[in-house]
Amino acid sequence: MSGRVVRPLPIHPQAPDSERWLEALPAPVLGVDAGERIRFVNGAAADLLAGVGRGVLGRRLDEVFGVDAPIIALARRALSGAVRIAEADVALSGPGFSLGRASVAAAPVGENGHVALVLNRPPQVRTAPAAAASSAARTLAHEVRNPLAGIRAAAQLISRAEDQESAALAKLICDEVDRIRRLTDRIDPLGAVEPAHFERFNIHEALERVRRLIGSSAPHVMIRERYDPSLPQVRGDLDQLIQAFLNIAKNAIEAIADRPDGEIAISTSYRSGVKFRSAAGGSARPQLEVQIVDNGPGFDPAIADRLFEAFATTKSGGMGLGLTVAADIIARHDGRIEVEGAPGRTAFKILLPIDPDETA
Repeated sequence: MSGRVVRPLPIHPQAPDSERWLEALPAPVLGVDAGERIRFVNGAAADLLAGVGRGVLGRRLDEVFGVDAPIIALARRALSGAVRIAEADVALSGPGFSLGRASVAAAPVGENGHVALVLNRPPQVRTAPAAAASSAARTLAHEVRNPLAGIRAAAQLISRAEDQESAALAKLICDEVDRIRRLTDRIDPLGAVEPAHFERFNIHEALERVRRLIGSSAPHVMIRERYDPSLPQVRGDLDQLIQAFLNIAKNAIEAIADRPDGEIAISTSYRSGVKFRSAAGGSARPQLEVQIVDNGPGFDPAIADRLFEAFATTKSGGMGLGLTVAADIIARHDGRIEVEGAPGRTAFKILLPIDPDETA
């Protein structure tokens, strides 16, 4: 398979020296002027932000990342004091997208009061939470395991029934219990989640599990599938990707719960001509796309800019963690989430790199 990498226009021979060396850096770099407007994007940043809205050149930082984004506060401190600043674990997200987290360094460049924002995204770097969070994680894992054993035992009894439909549903329950148990087993004693256990598999294996789960929990919803049977395999953690897709699908189910004509479409495709570089110095890789689309009312305006933030929800009794967890899992797989919303249609687009061995 072949594709092209989206690149910015080449630098003019008379461009300032600062732009020349910034373009040469393997890490994504944004050049920002005194008005907080993006005036320069190097090749690595163009790859990283290729799917963000209508592009970033010429737009203000708050238009791209949202008014309360941590990256804006960092840029303002560098602009106001003309000093170098660095901060770790900064969220790279904004209205309709989530690209994971990065270490961000801001430094003055040139003679016009501009700053350069250098985004470093080391793969698989996770920080351990505080002791309180660690204790809560262990307690939650323990409390989840207890009812799981009873659920699985009951499902095994049901599976002995002669009714094939009931037996198939019981097997699905057992498989799901086993998957949740594996996820809870991966909670480290110190409270950190273990890195993903990568293996090669067909993405449709994960999506078929999700379809069966949401089909059982919401039988009134029409589920349409449009899969590309020629897609190559991905490398990832099957359990975690099932959880990410399931969280997004459950969000869609909740959005159309009151509609008699509620419908969800799940589709896959190869993003021809699109490659993304997931880490500084890494190679750009071709992508496959998973879309989960519902015909619900669209985003609630109150949280439209914070869809992927923890606890951002307007649902009664909701915790607002489903999309946050999904975005975190996709980021661990060097992927990205894009979302488009309008009354009558909300589309989550998940991009995942294709296994390099499949494209060799």
